[in-house]
Amino acid sequence: MDGTVPQIDGYRFVYCLPFSPTRMFVEDTYYSDTPALDILATGDRIEAYADAAGWKVDRVLREEVGSLPVAMGGDHAAYWAAGGRGIAKAGMKAGLFHPMTGYSFPDAIRTAALIADARDYSGEALHQMLYGYSRGLWRKRGFYRMLAAMLFKAAEPEERYRVLERFYRLDAGLIQRFYAGQSTFGDRVRVLSGKPPVPVGRALSAIWSR
Repeated sequence: MDGTVPQIDGYRFVYCLPFSPTRMFVEDTYYSDTPALDILATGDRIEAYADAAGWKVDRVLREEVGSLPVAMGGDHAAYWAAGGRGIAKAGMKAGLFHPMTGYSFPDAIRTAALIADARDYSGEALHQMLYGYSRGLWRKRGFYRMLAAMLFKAAEPEERYRVLERFYRLDAGLIQRFYAGQSTFGDRVRVLSGKPPVPVGRALSAIWSR
C-alpha cells in the first residue's frame, strides 16, 4: 500500500500485489465522498504510477472498476426492508460488508457456511436466519461506522491520509483483526488513544451527527 501518491478526491493509495516476477496487480483506491469514478483518469494514473516505478507494461490481462460502500450510520431495518419485506438476502443487499473497508467477501464465505448448515430452506426460515445474522453483525460493527464518520466528517479530504497513516503504524495483529471485523476492546482503545489525527471537536461532532 503506497499512500505517498497525490491525495486526489479524498484519501488515496495505490495497492500493489505481485502474483509472479512478471505479473502485478495494481489498484488505485480513493476514499471519496461520492461513488463517481473517472475511469479514464484513473487508468492514466495507474499507467503513470507503473512508469514511475520503472515497470514496463507488456499487456493488461484484466481490468475491474467499482465503488464500495463505507457506512457511517444508517437504519438497518429500513435498509433490509428496501430490498423486499420478508425476502431472504445476502451480500450487500443484506448489509453484510465491513463498514470501513466495504469488503464483503469474508461475510459471503461465512454466510455460505451458515446456509449450508441450515436445516430449513423455506423462504421464511432463510429470511429469519439471514436477517438475524445480518442484524447481529450490524450491531457489533458500530465501532467501524463511528470511525468511518470520523474519517469523512472530521477530516478534510486532503487530510484524510493522516488518519490512515497513523492507523497503519499500529500492531500488525490489530490491523488484521480490524480487517476481519474482529477488533478486541483493547484494539479499539489503541485505535482511539493518543494524539488524534483530526480536531477533537470535529471528531466528536462527527460521532454525534451519525
